[in-house]
Amino acid sequence: MTTLRLEWPQWQGGEPQGVEHYTAGLDRDESRMAYGIGGQLTAFLAPPHAGPTSRIRVPDYSVDLPLEDGIVGKFEVLRQHDEALELMRLADADRVVTLGGTCAVSLTPFAYLASRYPDDLAVIWLDSHADSNLPGGPNCGFNTMVVTHLSGHGDPEVLDRLPATLPAERILLAGVHGWDDQDSHTHESWGLSLVPPATTEVFHGAVLKWLRDSGVRHVAIHFDLDVINSDEHAFGMAWEKDGISKATALGLIDLVAAEFDLVGLTVAEFVPREAVTLRSMLQNLPLLSPG
Repeated sequence: MTTLRLEWPQWQGGEPQGVEHYTAGLDRDESRMAYGIGGQLTAFLAPPHAGPTSRIRVPDYSVDLPLEDGIVGKFEVLRQHDEALELMRLADADRVVTLGGTCAVSLTPFAYLASRYPDDLAVIWLDSHADSNLPGGPNCGFNTMVVTHLSGHGDPEVLDRLPATLPAERILLAGVHGWDDQDSHTHESWGLSLVPPATTEVFHGAVLKWLRDSGVRHVAIHFDLDVINSDEHAFGMAWEKDGISKATALGLIDLVAAEFDLVGLTVAEFVPREAVTLRSMLQNLPLLSPG
């Protein structure tokens, strides 16, 4: 079994205005770096990987992001997704671990796995946000539209580039409770299931019951770090209170891996604000600054 590790410090999936809103204290340039630096640190801090590792080419932070068909930076985002798909196919990957970056980095790996395990893959979207916006909706960042496209809705050109999608009944929104920049109705009309934050025993029981009832063997988990209560750890772009605990999140992933075949895992949305500020300081120190 080949497990491909994708290192994907994508920042283009975030809407600039939304990112600025959530990164008070950082200027516009610093805020757009936050996802990319977070993705690089996530990959750096992860344990060594014995299998193949690939890194997606991500342009630097000076690139402007036009609004295209209601999606910020749509064509650059699609270019990166095409590259990721090619790398997974070349590796003939059975499992994919993705270290991002914005939540958008889960879309193509999970679509690839859906094509590799047709009719036998379920997705646990472990996140404070439903990420089921439509293009042009309350937030135009592609990271808020991943579940939308994974479930076969949204932009036709994006959908045409995906190797597969999943029926809504095989996607579970686990831990979702932040709706300030989310469409709070689409997930219901599409038939997506939702398990809100709860105590560890209740949360684990509800998610595992849903998985067992799905009848599938293979599972992919999207682990957005903002699902963890920000009063415990403020990992993510959005500091969401009243989420689940770190122990609850990690315990769930362990339980799923013990009972099912975990073929996909994404860790995304680490935003190290202090590291971004330090980077800006270093740019201006004598003997370190260019020139």
